[in-house]
This record gives sequence, C-alpha cells and structure tokens, in this order.
Amino acid sequence: MNAYRLAAFDMDGTLLDSNKEILPSSLKAFERALASGKILALDTGRAVSELSLYHFADMGIRYGSCACGTVIYDFREEKVLLRRTIPSDLIPLIADISRKEDLMFQVMVEGISYVERKDAERMDRYQMGVYQPLYLATTSYAEDVRAFALENRDRINKINLYHTDPRSRERTRQRLSHLPLDLTFAETTSLECTPRGVSKGSGLLDLCRVLDIPVSAAIGVGDAFNDVPMLEAAGLGIAMGNSNEAALGAADAVVAGNDHDGIAQVIDLYLLS
Repeated sequence: MNAYRLAAFDMDGTLLDSNKEILPSSLKAFERALASGKILALDTGRAVSELSLYHFADMGIRYGSCACGTVIYDFREEKVLLRRTIPSDLIPLIADISRKEDLMFQVMVEGISYVERKDAERMDRYQMGVYQPLYLATTSYAEDVRAFALENRDRINKINLYHTDPRSRERTRQRLSHLPLDLTFAETTSLECTPRGVSKGSGLLDLCRVLDIPVSAAIGVGDAFNDVPMLEAAGLGIAMGNSNEAALGAADAVVAGNDHDGIAQVIDLYLLS
C-alpha cells in the first residue's frame, strides 16, 4: 500500500504557473487524489488573506501551513488551528533596522497581510511587480505599517522585507542576524522574518500533528530557498523542474516545472503510485 497520505504544495513557482494560475492538469490530478482518500494541503509563505482568490476549499485543499509555518489554517471552516508569533520585544528592533534601507515593509497579523498603500502601488521598485494585482486585491492597508506593527506586536506571525536589490537585502540580513529569528530569502529581493525555529519545515510538522499524520507519510513540494526546510522535513521532498539549486539539492526527487504538469506528476507518480 502507498505510504504517502498527504501532499503539501508551495504556491509560487510550484502550484502556480508563471501566470499565477493553477494548471488544468493539476486540478484533474487533485480529483484523482481526493477520490483515493489522499489529503492535499498548502505549505506557503503567503498570508491566509493572500490565498482568498483561489477558493482552495472548493478544490479539495482544506488545510494550509501559511506564512512560512506560523499559521495552520482550515480553509473549509475558515479557522486558524494553530499560530506562532514573533517575540513582541523584537518588533521595535526589526522596525528600526528596516528603516536603514529603501524597502517595502509587510506584516502578517493573525493570517492577514498589511502594507502601506504607497508601497503596494509601486511594487516594481522592489522587483515584486508580478504580485501587485494580488496585493491590490487582497492585502489590508496601514497608514504607517511600522507603527501598526508596534501596536500589534503581540500578534505578529511574520514580517516580509522587500528590497530594491539583493545587496540591500543582504545588508538587512546582516543587521538582523543577531536576533532570535529565522531569516530566509525568497523571490529576488525578499527577506522573510519568522520566529526562530519556525519555517515551512516546522509548519509541515505542525500540520501533520494537527491531522495526526506521521510526517514520514507527507510529501512536500517546492522550488525555492524558503522551501528547503519543508523538503528536508517531509517523508519525501520533491523539487519542481524550475527550482533553484538550493531546492534541487534538498529534494529526494525532481518533477517537471510549474508550467509543464509537474504537480500532476507529483500526484500520479508519488502520491498515488
């Protein structure tokens, strides 16, 4: 009997194609997996609010590890099942350090994304233009997002810092490196800040605990730096064909890219085979 009971997918570069859509072949494969009693889930860096356009519960994806493992969410019940937060005393330090570079400050509180409107309207500046329609449609606005973060310092799951270039990101990483945080690169200029020890890998472990499934029975699928902990934690880590070297090096197997039916291959060759 097949040992794998759950497959957890990263979103961008994995479940989503280059147009930020889910391929028809993936949707058909979901149906085959669900008919066989398998569980489909997300393991994503996105906030819960940034997933609302996709109606995952209707696709049969009920659960998600969101915001890099800081929020375990039930899409059907629209309910947070488990949350982890950045220590409140670190928020003023992160806010102060972030002012040293030209960057877009994003904070996630209880699964909801908050940014300043002026930043959402100029995301090309931070090499995040492809995400601008998503942010304009799903994010919430704070007049001063750093002040908002300070006011909500006890409830912050994750902070994203989007820079103008990778060199600027590296300077911020070095300034934050002495703090008890997990600091992870994503996209071209993003630095993701989560509580120390919290990542997509710990999120997969938390999700499996909530569902009472051994992590050895879980498949993790991703393509980027922030997916490496998930690929390493899963019973089987699978990298997409379009993955970067870090993800390829951490994976047990490789499938086709996100534009070429890779997700269907994951389901048919590994989850169901």
